[in-house]
Amino acid sequence: MMNPIDKTAFSSPIHHSFSRYGRTAFRAVITALVVSAALSMSAPHTRAMPPDYYEVEDIVLPPHVAPEVGGLAFNSKGELIVLLRRHGIIIGKPSADPEKFEWRQFTDMSLHNPMGILIESENSFLVPQMAELTRISDTDGDGVADLFETVSNEFGLSGNYHETTGGPVPDGQGNWFLAVGTASHNGPVFHHTQGTYSPIGRRGRNFSAVEYRGWVVKIRPDGSLIPWASGFRANNGIAMRMDDTLWVTDNQGDWRGTSPIYHIEKGNFYGHPSSLVWDENWTGGDPLRYPIDKLDAMRTRAAVLLPQGEMCNSPAEPIFDINNGRFGPFRNQMFVGDIAGQRILRIMLEEVGGQYQGACIKFVENSGLRGGNNRFTWSPDGSTLYVGQTYRGWGRPEEGLQRIRFTGKVPFEVHDIRIQPDGFILSFTHPVDAGAFDDVERYQAQSWHYDYGFRYGSPKRDVKSLPVTSVSPLADGRSVRVTLDGMEPRKIIQLELSNLNSRDGLPLIHGTLCYTCNIIPE
Repeated sequence: MMNPIDKTAFSSPIHHSFSRYGRTAFRAVITALVVSAALSMSAPHTRAMPPDYYEVEDIVLPPHVAPEVGGLAFNSKGELIVLLRRHGIIIGKPSADPEKFEWRQFTDMSLHNPMGILIESENSFLVPQMAELTRISDTDGDGVADLFETVSNEFGLSGNYHETTGGPVPDGQGNWFLAVGTASHNGPVFHHTQGTYSPIGRRGRNFSAVEYRGWVVKIRPDGSLIPWASGFRANNGIAMRMDDTLWVTDNQGDWRGTSPIYHIEKGNFYGHPSSLVWDENWTGGDPLRYPIDKLDAMRTRAAVLLPQGEMCNSPAEPIFDINNGRFGPFRNQMFVGDIAGQRILRIMLEEVGGQYQGACIKFVENSGLRGGNNRFTWSPDGSTLYVGQTYRGWGRPEEGLQRIRFTGKVPFEVHDIRIQPDGFILSFTHPVDAGAFDDVERYQAQSWHYDYGFRYGSPKRDVKSLPVTSVSPLADGRSVRVTLDGMEPRKIIQLELSNLNSRDGLPLIHGTLCYTCNIIPE
């Protein structure tokens, strides 16, 4: 049901609770991550992305706003819509000079931890707040919002800082998907802030004390809610691929050995058990007392796992390259930002045995890129990726707005990877130098897995070196077949490529990739 809301309803001090209650715990986690990263296997065959290929620029925001970005989008006029955690929505007219954007204020108020924005029209936006999905409109055409409407608040809110709501993602039929995150033991819970309270759901490190926390849900235009998929922890990122498949990132923690990327299908359970208390078909009682081996058998595994401390520390929004080459050679692939790292990853997916799996590789790391990489949008011409950043009260502030522009020059990179019964086929963005096939020592491989259970994160388990038995070229000149001994399903297989060059002498920029091997094809 659509209800006009008084603007003062959004000025609650709750939106400050993230930094009040989360900072101490997060510092402890960051310290652990730094130690873990120092002890983990290094990635010596990685270079910073040179500006010859992708140029990183800082966008200057108005001086009066706190630059904590929760959402980005371009409207049909080519204006950039920027959703801010503490300063509502601002709208900018882009410029070739990143210091000369022209900004205007669309709303004059803070929102409650907004984590996404969808443009409905020039004068109407959908924004997910912690408590609801909100429509924000300019009804009189003066360029300033004057109407705030509740589209749906049929998911609960306990008042905990961790209960973020991401999206919305349209399903193409007038509905929207939201990613509704769990609460954390590090902050307060007020039992009946919104929705039904469950004392069983309240248990655990990350928990689902109120309805549909830890779910992906679908919202109908009338505001009614369809529970879609359960089992998430901190699903700070949701996106639809061009083929209408739905994708969500989640964060390492309890029941998450490392951070995953999931392909979402209706009715599936994705591993974090607290949310099962809101599944009408669940008959197992207290999910945290249910046998772990049975939960493990129930869960849908990640399509891609992101090794903690090496590839990604806190994945945020995924975005797919829909630009048909205007942003470089990686069309249709996924990019994922790292909130707790100065990097963006590239994800190479394939379908094997009816399931998705694939590899992660770094796209841009450092190279002038800040941390806090939270939200993305493409420029209207498709040549530039805009990156909105916030640490949201975590660690040293690295916040603001940047853009990554493709110069038109293609770097030498692994373009994609395809699993084989005895190894992989790697395809590159340029023809490969013949020396790439002379020495198998240029290729190293190892495998491991992570624990599944209630403990926070997991070390690598059963780490094994996988002998590379042969390397051979394919007829296209851009592809290499690498055969391995000892491949096993349900493992991460890491490949290290060193001393590889293109035929015209370009060095390989990123030589470390991690493939999530759920299935080995026959």
